[in-house]
Amino acid sequence: MSKIRRFCTTLGAAGLVAMSAAAQAGVGASGCDDLSGIAETPMVDFQSQIQPIFDNSCTGCHGASGPAGLDLRPGESYGNLVGVISTTNTSRLRVEPFSPESSALFLAVNCDAPAGPGFRMQGTDAQQRALIRDWIAQGALAEPAGAPEPIAVPVDGHWARVLLTIMLLLTGLNLVRATRP
Repeated sequence: MSKIRRFCTTLGAAGLVAMSAAAQAGVGASGCDDLSGIAETPMVDFQSQIQPIFDNSCTGCHGASGPAGLDLRPGESYGNLVGVISTTNTSRLRVEPFSPESSALFLAVNCDAPAGPGFRMQGTDAQQRALIRDWIAQGALAEPAGAPEPIAVPVDGHWARVLLTIMLLLTGLNLVRATRP
């Protein structure tokens, strides 16, 4: 009898865990705005386009001591979002790169019942929500793909003189070759 009771207790606990996970994941978010009519913004930049949305609409509640440990202030937000498990729905990431429909952040700003937090986060308009969608769909990069790499310029005067000397020598060799018959 003891083994049967232990088995039933274990089975019941496993069922509760499974139902809890299913309830958190939900069938999906509902009451979501259709943003398909808003054209994709190419190469969305996190610092100049996404962070200002957080600054203007989110950091009042999601600051240094934000709910669920979600600090969206500059310098903190990116690391607290991308690839981080949502505390309101542990079956989702806060931001899952390339997948806005699976990202708790996008669902929270775009859906009435986002399948995580129980309500839509207010303060963003459709253009801003589409920009968040595009940033996530493009990989949720800290800097946009295709951003030019900075060019390294020697700051040491010694190397600048060496390079200038080499350039002058090569130019001189070309002049000598050009004057030979």
